[in-house]
Amino acid sequence: MSGIVGYIGKSSAHSIILDCLTHLDYRGYDSAGLAISNIKTIEIRKEKGRIEDLKALLEIEPINIGNIGIGHTRWASHGIPSVANAHPLCDVEEKYIVVHNGIIENYRALKNMLIHEGHTFTTETDTEVIPNLLAHFDTGDFAETVKKVVPLLKGSFALAIMSKSQPDTIIAISQENPLIIGYGENEAFLSSDISALLSYTKEIYPIKNGEIAILHSTGINVQTVDGKEVKPDKIIVEWDKDDFSMKEYDHYMLKEIIEQPKEIKKTLEGRLTENSVELPELNKLLTQENLQSFKKIDIVASGTAYHAGIVGKKVMETMLNLPVEVSISSEFRYEHGPLNEHNLVIVISQSGETADTLSALKEAKANGCQTIAITNRKRSNLARKADYTICTNAGPELAVPATKAYTTQITVLLLLAIVLTETINGPGIERIPEMIKELEQLPDEVEKTLIMTQDAIDQFAQVTEDQESLFLIGRGLDYVLALEGALKLQEVAYLHADAYASGEMKHGTMALITPGVPVIALSTQKHLRDKTISNIREIKARDAFVIGVTTVGDDDISEIVDEVMYIPEVHPFLMPIVAAIPLQLLAYYAGTVRGFDVDRPRNLAKSLTVE
Repeated sequence: MSGIVGYIGKSSAHSIILDCLTHLDYRGYDSAGLAISNIKTIEIRKEKGRIEDLKALLEIEPINIGNIGIGHTRWASHGIPSVANAHPLCDVEEKYIVVHNGIIENYRALKNMLIHEGHTFTTETDTEVIPNLLAHFDTGDFAETVKKVVPLLKGSFALAIMSKSQPDTIIAISQENPLIIGYGENEAFLSSDISALLSYTKEIYPIKNGEIAILHSTGINVQTVDGKEVKPDKIIVEWDKDDFSMKEYDHYMLKEIIEQPKEIKKTLEGRLTENSVELPELNKLLTQENLQSFKKIDIVASGTAYHAGIVGKKVMETMLNLPVEVSISSEFRYEHGPLNEHNLVIVISQSGETADTLSALKEAKANGCQTIAITNRKRSNLARKADYTICTNAGPELAVPATKAYTTQITVLLLLAIVLTETINGPGIERIPEMIKELEQLPDEVEKTLIMTQDAIDQFAQVTEDQESLFLIGRGLDYVLALEGALKLQEVAYLHADAYASGEMKHGTMALITPGVPVIALSTQKHLRDKTISNIREIKARDAFVIGVTTVGDDDISEIVDEVMYIPEVHPFLMPIVAAIPLQLLAYYAGTVRGFDVDRPRNLAKSLTVE
């Protein structure tokens, strides 16, 4: 959600912190701020808006030159975006300075207690209780005070804290919320995400629950909250800073759409053999005895990952003949059916840090379920806590709208469906040779789709410039695709885009069809084509402007729509991947033609680390 950075060393702290915050602004861009220590004093600057607004403020109000500092970019969860609510926050006497990501669930009770004790609050945030608690329980020792206060906080949070009594030190805490130490040459860094650190170091350590990291000029000390020393197991990051470069593209979103053939290929590498699928990550799970004990599969995810999960459900039910249920992460923890050791629960999250999905995982494990995580971050909280993890290997995704995350997640779900079917000799076993053959060709087919559709979609996007509503319809897997296409148009182009199952239009929503309203009709599933054509005719009879998306050679659709977009024909289970490309491009170009920041949509952030 929000982004935290910190620095201690010999260089200018504020320039490094601003650079790191720039790499984290996809985590939140409601406001930004920093605190810099030159040992004698700690100064704070903060501003509403994005990092550029903070930089502009620093031109007008320069901050002192110091070698120690913390910074923050905010996505508002408590309190409106404003300078007052921006981080860093401190107590009234400015003894303690705090930047915070996450939610303090019991902040109201803590705030009431502190007010009763005479403390004054000036913001609407939950964060403000933290510096006030530190001031209230101040022992005279920075680290001991932090250790005293942390157990009082309930929720998921990451903190970086400075103290005016010890201005050469930063203390960092991570509780169910990512915060990483970066090791440099006589310097140290903090960040919510690896992406901010790659220009400075590749040697990192993710702070674990129950640990505090003390960064000072003489080194880094990690210990548990109860004082036990921890020897950090350092990790070398595999990603390179070039992976985070926009290169020749105008936006990260377009870059990540174009990267999909390469990233799907990486996701398939080492997993496809001539006649089979290998997922060594699941070796301990993949025994016939284990799998036959499962009576149901639950797939849990949020947003775009939820849509990928629905595709996985439809494929797995066909291949395995097992009931598969897909749940929204934020609902699963509170509303789910019976869970026990006979449930296999698959949780999906690009970042592996989605708070709702982590809560769902915790609920599944508490009920004795076996769990598989599908994520792009193999060292994420989700990956660490699930019984098994399959990485999508899609490289960093920095645009807030998920694109390559979606297609690689479906790719992994297809691989998983095949390997589960092979193990239990499921009813879909005869489909596997064709699926493997088509998966081998999938990167090329996605590349071909990009070539076939990009220019045409760019032109069609002009039609959306003066539109406020748009509809997408489809049947079967095409309806799932319509859901994802509508989500992309909503978040990127701010269009009131709705997805409907084609056959349901006449049961109420046909009332929304007016002359000229744009409708995207998806028809990629051959066995449903005749019914889809009938539904398109019903809409055309009401004078809608219909754009058909179908496979090469389908003249029946082209004869009844106003415009047609052709894509390559692949296996029906793979069509939600290939057909997603023109919808992603449409959202991108519609957003740009309407003048919006497609990488950073309003009110949204990339990594949703609060529930």
